Amino acid sequence: MYLYIIEGLDKTGKTTYTKNKFAGYSKIRLPGGFEYTHEMRRFFMEGKIPHFEMIHVIFGEHMAALQHLYYNNTESYVLDRSFISYLVYQKELLIKYGYYDTYKKLLEEMFGRLSEKYEIRILYFSKRLVQRKDDWLEYMDADELKNNFDELLGQETYSRYVDNIDIECKCNGKHISY
Repeated sequence: MYLYIIEGLDKTGKTTYTKNKFAGYSKIRLPGGFEYTHEMRRFFMEGKIPHFEMIHVIFGEHMAALQHLYYNNTESYVLDRSFISYLVYQKELLIKYGYYDTYKKLLEEMFGRLSEKYEIRILYFSKRLVQRKDDWLEYMDADELKNNFDELLGQETYSRYVDNIDIECKCNGKHISY
């Protein structure tokens, strides 16, 4: 069985690539891959759940997804984002509250267990196709996030699984390769 993990910054073509390349595969979108987290996200966006508490909800969702994959390895899956994005995008907050090292260790242990059951490929999209601010990048530095992705995916735990994906697109009638 295969497990494809799609990672990278926003606006790099991940979701479009996944829809085209992996039609017919079982997909899990993280965060938000489970019904209960849709409601939790709504509460968070309405200010009913503080950011400090939401990081625990998201951690729980990632652990649940990894455990689901571990115990249900009867087919190949595609993860449109994973705990890797969580560790990159929430790094500052997790460090601030003292959870980064613990959560990283627990998630990596589960990742290691998955690597025994799946042939894993992490498809890393590092080139932004659209240079505009969006929900996350309005408040975060895209270069810093890219550096965080590069640093994390360069670690021994992940590096042997990583394939860098460059997207080609047409912009204003010109063929551009990234």
